Amino acid sequence: MRNKMTLLLSGGIEIETSNVSVPTVQRALNDNGIKGCQVKPDGTPNVDAEIVLPPIVPCQVAKEYIESVCRVLSDIGCRINQSCGLHIHIGNAPIADTTHAARFTGDSILHTERTSNFLSQHGETFDFQIPKDLYWRWQRQQDIINKLFPRSRTNNRYCKPLNATKIENANTISELNHGKFYAINLDTWRRGTIEFRQHSGTIEANKIWNWLLFLNNFVTWTVQNRFEHGETSTTIETPTAPFRNGSRVGVQYTMMRSDNGATTRDIIDATGCSEQRVRAAVSEIRNRVGDNAVVTHTQQSNGARYGDGTDLTRYQVLQTIESEASGITMLPENRIGAPSIWSGLDDSQFELWQNRITSLR
Repeated sequence: MRNKMTLLLSGGIEIETSNVSVPTVQRALNDNGIKGCQVKPDGTPNVDAEIVLPPIVPCQVAKEYIESVCRVLSDIGCRINQSCGLHIHIGNAPIADTTHAARFTGDSILHTERTSNFLSQHGETFDFQIPKDLYWRWQRQQDIINKLFPRSRTNNRYCKPLNATKIENANTISELNHGKFYAINLDTWRRGTIEFRQHSGTIEANKIWNWLLFLNNFVTWTVQNRFEHGETSTTIETPTAPFRNGSRVGVQYTMMRSDNGATTRDIIDATGCSEQRVRAAVSEIRNRVGDNAVVTHTQQSNGARYGDGTDLTRYQVLQTIESEASGITMLPENRIGAPSIWSGLDDSQFELWQNRITSLR
């Protein structure tokens, strides 16, 4: 099995502002050569515009792009009030490893500018266990996360706290998803993202950038340090009696599931079936237990020669089979990464957030 994944995660940023209309914001961005941004009205009271950035991957190109957007918003008089939020969508699949962060970011900006659609160059969608672990880690330290933001973002009706019982009992994305207006939202899962909604509104580029880095690390830590990824092998026992007791196909199945299987001649003697009907029953058995569970031993492999008769072919149902599947398993306790929201953050980022907690206190 492999554990560490090469991981590039895209981040889509939504900035809510007040005081300036949608057409004015869009025109200012266009006039300043900012490509790829989509400006939309927002249904939230006291929010006049939502600026939607194309998916980007943390890198210098992405940082400078955020700075250029925020510079324009500030220059034209956009304001932030308590109704405004900053929403960041982290991709629910890694960027394909045929590209790199700066290239994807540049391509994404130009693609959205040309098509008004978001660029998709992603790999396989994360297993359900990934978002469940993210929800669990977030909820267990919700009190700490609340301290990162003003009180207006605590128990806010647009980013409500997560529920521990709902998380524990969830077995599917739909069961895990609390709804749009929660701190984490999976309504966007089918569109390829996990939305994080708790950050307060801002047009300060450094705050947006640092929150993007925090969330990128938060997701990456779960994927890379709390689960094992790759091919898994499971031993499965074939059923002992999948057919009606006493039926001809049931008798044939029991004979075939013995240590050495049974020849066509043996099965004909035991059931009175024709050779053609024996072969038809073999096909029925394959359909029931799977092709990989049924082995055909040719008459030559049984020591017979051509011309000795086709009824010397031997059929065998394996008593156990190995099932290979790609998937993930949570790492054991002696190897799993700590669940803390701070796990994986470098020292400078950790200190930045500790200082923010102190300033908000």
